[in-house]
Amino acid sequence: MSIEELVRRDGEKITPENLEEYRRSWAKVLGRMPKNSEIWPFIEDEEIKEMYKTRSVRTESGVAPFAVMMKPHYCPGNCVYCPLEQGMPKSYLSDEPAAQRAKKLKFDSRLQVEMRLKQLEETGHVTDKIDLIVIGGTFSAYPDDYKLEFFKGMFDGVNGFVSDSLESAQKFNESGKRRIVGISVETRPDWVTEQEIILWRKMGVTKVQLGVQAFDEQILRKIERGHDLDAVGEATRMCRNAGIKICYHFMPNLPGSSPEKDMEMARVMFADPRFQPDYLKVYPAMVIPDTELFNMWKRGEYESYTEEDLKKVLKEVKRLTPKWCRIDRLVRDISKQWVSSGTLRTNMRQQLQEELKKEGKKCLCIRCREVRAGIYDAKVELKMDERETLGGKELFMSYENDENLFSMLRLRLPDKGEKMLFPELVGAAIIREVHTYGQVKDLQGQALQEGKSQHRGLGKRLMAKAEEIAKERGYEKMAVISAIGTREYYKKLGYALEGEYMVIDLSE
Repeated sequence: MSIEELVRRDGEKITPENLEEYRRSWAKVLGRMPKNSEIWPFIEDEEIKEMYKTRSVRTESGVAPFAVMMKPHYCPGNCVYCPLEQGMPKSYLSDEPAAQRAKKLKFDSRLQVEMRLKQLEETGHVTDKIDLIVIGGTFSAYPDDYKLEFFKGMFDGVNGFVSDSLESAQKFNESGKRRIVGISVETRPDWVTEQEIILWRKMGVTKVQLGVQAFDEQILRKIERGHDLDAVGEATRMCRNAGIKICYHFMPNLPGSSPEKDMEMARVMFADPRFQPDYLKVYPAMVIPDTELFNMWKRGEYESYTEEDLKKVLKEVKRLTPKWCRIDRLVRDISKQWVSSGTLRTNMRQQLQEELKKEGKKCLCIRCREVRAGIYDAKVELKMDERETLGGKELFMSYENDENLFSMLRLRLPDKGEKMLFPELVGAAIIREVHTYGQVKDLQGQALQEGKSQHRGLGKRLMAKAEEIAKERGYEKMAVISAIGTREYYKKLGYALEGEYMVIDLSE
């Protein structure tokens, strides 16, 4: 019998309590243990279906995110820690999941997207709202023609057919069944230019990952990073004034640092008005063969932290992280075959959470507070955090209760006289992000369940409040850095497309 026949035969008798017993009985018939992805499509009971869904946390932030890798290409950096494997983009290793998929498909962006969508759907995830993470070396160093071709392939993969041009693929995606609600690229701060940001917006980029690594000039020189902190501040300012969300990569345990220095750099990162990332990835340095860091380690010039010292640093980073920042990653998941020295713990985040809890402390970052699949709470309060940053003020507005974050908005109020790269942003306040958390619901709200947080109007309420504040502060209009697939949402709120942004006149 096939797995479909077995599941359908026993469907009415399966309960959450006995489903593992049935799974073992099916294994005897099949001669192997069936995968969750094989069982899930034939389960009809919603409660059991949710139990079989693979890694439901993947879509609990409201979107389905996944990485798409670009082909190997020249990287302008000479960083001492960075691996270079033949046939892979610099800093990536071929046994990482996204890299395996990319290499198998010859780095074809459309095929990568199609395969990943198929995998997500087979394991029970809603794929109506897609967040694409473009990875592979320094994005800005790739030829512009290749970037445009790569992006067209991604849109074609999401749309389900090949378009004549990137523009027509984007136009279809505005109202397609599946929509791209965010795209991020990763690059070096010193490669962020006005022309590059203009190209990003043409392609639909809404977020950038900046490889900062350290907030100390001496350490930056020691690791041969090739840029200074002024470059980080300027890249951050330009991106913020274009509405782009910013993720920093931060590396504790670099040559020349110490646990105390790392903790001090984390304080600088969050307190200095030049920096203050919206998102953060923390990648403790690892010693990988065929790098200069490996040579330094072999010569006794470098030593990895003990597990306890590393935990102390990471716990302090979590403790220092403000409510307006989300820690996307804590420790890079690299196969132990590559690591000569450094932590091999891929579950470090969970360990730190447990230890912080025992110590009576907790991380306040967005990821640790977002409601995920939790219940909407009618008692949520509107909270606002305003701070000065280079080139303008940042307002973080949110609906939350004592424990959970349900919805948030990032509002940029550029200083008067700031140079704006896009004419449609002149005189405008800028909404850089609106996000309501909870399990992904489809675009028609068909999957909305009683008590879930998405589609409860929290985002619209934050939008209205942001418009009110911008008008009070003397801004003529509001601009939203809309992803291609979210333009329809803003049209319903009275916004119209001007250039690369959705804009509304606040005087009307």
